[in-house]
Amino acid sequence: MSGSPDSSGLRGGSSIRPGSLRRRAVRGRLLAGILLVLVGRGVAPGCAEASGCCTASGWLADSLSFLGADNGTRSHVGILAVSLDRGDTLLSLNPDARFIPASNMKLFVSGAFLLQTRPQGRAVTEIAASGRLQKKHGGREQELKGDLILRASGWPDVYQLLQPGSRGLLDSLAFLLHEGGLRKFEGTLWIDGTVFAPEAYGPGWAIDDLPFSYGAPLNAVLANGNSATLNATATAKAVSLSLDPPETPLRIAARVSVAEPGAMPVLSITREPGSHILRVTGRIPRGGSAKRQVSVPDPDSTAGLFLLGAMRRAGIEVRARIASIPAGGTAPGPAVTLAKLESPPALDVVSMVDAYSLNAETEALLRHLDPAPVGKSAAPALRRLVAYLAEAGIDTLDVSFVDGSGLSPLNLATARSFVRWLEYLDRAPALGGIFRQSLAAPGAVGTLEKRFGDLAATAGLRAKTGTLTNVSALSGYLTTQGGEKVVFSILSNGNRGSGSAARAAEERIVGILSRFTRERTPPQGEGPTRMVPR
Repeated sequence: MSGSPDSSGLRGGSSIRPGSLRRRAVRGRLLAGILLVLVGRGVAPGCAEASGCCTASGWLADSLSFLGADNGTRSHVGILAVSLDRGDTLLSLNPDARFIPASNMKLFVSGAFLLQTRPQGRAVTEIAASGRLQKKHGGREQELKGDLILRASGWPDVYQLLQPGSRGLLDSLAFLLHEGGLRKFEGTLWIDGTVFAPEAYGPGWAIDDLPFSYGAPLNAVLANGNSATLNATATAKAVSLSLDPPETPLRIAARVSVAEPGAMPVLSITREPGSHILRVTGRIPRGGSAKRQVSVPDPDSTAGLFLLGAMRRAGIEVRARIASIPAGGTAPGPAVTLAKLESPPALDVVSMVDAYSLNAETEALLRHLDPAPVGKSAAPALRRLVAYLAEAGIDTLDVSFVDGSGLSPLNLATARSFVRWLEYLDRAPALGGIFRQSLAAPGAVGTLEKRFGDLAATAGLRAKTGTLTNVSALSGYLTTQGGEKVVFSILSNGNRGSGSAARAAEERIVGILSRFTRERTPPQGEGPTRMVPR
């Protein structure tokens, strides 16, 4: 049973992952029955009847009465909204309760990555040659017999997201090789991915998520998010299926029928762990088409296939085999660099990762927190992440992490921890208040593109979504009608149904915050309270 969509798999503009905006369905199998807290009569919404520990507070405490109107949602809710200008609490409910944050987890990782690398930091991916490099036609053209080594940086490939229609990482490198004069290559293409240690998927990831792009494996190349596009097109009598790039090492086993025009296209995809067989079932309306983003197997060797295909498209004759440099291994040498490509600035990388809620890419950002020069892995990176949070004044008992992307339902965090972190990033001298601009905005590309259509533009909403089965989250920044800057976090677990009720509640709460002014007085007996971390 799929979770609600959280992010897009769009990578338009070239032969690698083209197509229309697609959201990622993210699943969380361990949630049902774990964190379901019933809304009892006479109890604040989101609380167990006997708890008595979660009364709403703050200037807007009385605005949450609508949450208890529909007992069918029966969600456990945590909310905190604080004025960045005055430091007092506008809205608070269960701010210190730990929730499954889903993709709001990415806020911790991307913020720490920016603090470490600085917004204008860059990485370099290069291709080096070892062997006999012969010059032809007066030195203008070259032929290589020997080895090519792709030395990957481990930074996400977001070129096409930043500039739709541009080349992605591997096509760009192939173009540079051709521009440098390479016309023929015969030998071995080595994929050097030693920057990351080989690791299994994060704890709690659902096995049936893995064929899809949002469950793509991690490696240091990360070209096109380690995914490809499955295209399905229905003619009068049959449905044709293809993969783009065509070098994708998957075999399609399909039972897809032609439906009447106007029918909803349906594609169901499965792939056993370690298998290269993509099983596809469903229906496509006659004359119609559908696209799905799928993860690639063996990402290092697949990256090699993609690069060789890109070289052929660039006009380079290729006869080569592919090999990977294992952890602790060394590349053939001596080698001379033939082409190198700088990544976009770290801020641009983070803006795409957060806006599109990219999972494998966030796992890469996480591992870069590990100070090891090579063999970077999740465990030391998570320890460094928690150290960053502690430096920000967050009580480390508020958080518990097992991955960086939030795809695992074993992550836990409080609304208080998100608010404190976002406040810290907004004021960090190293960032200069630009982190908020890296987040998604209503009407712009990313996970908020079709949300908050009724919100006033003056609210300046910038936020990160999060969705798993029975989980919804939204944390970010906005400006109130009174001109105050506000940081907020809304977390809900135990959501029943499609999750639309939770998203509607998030939008209503954001609307309430955006209309806030100081013309009213705080609730009787409370007064404004200042948010102070434990």
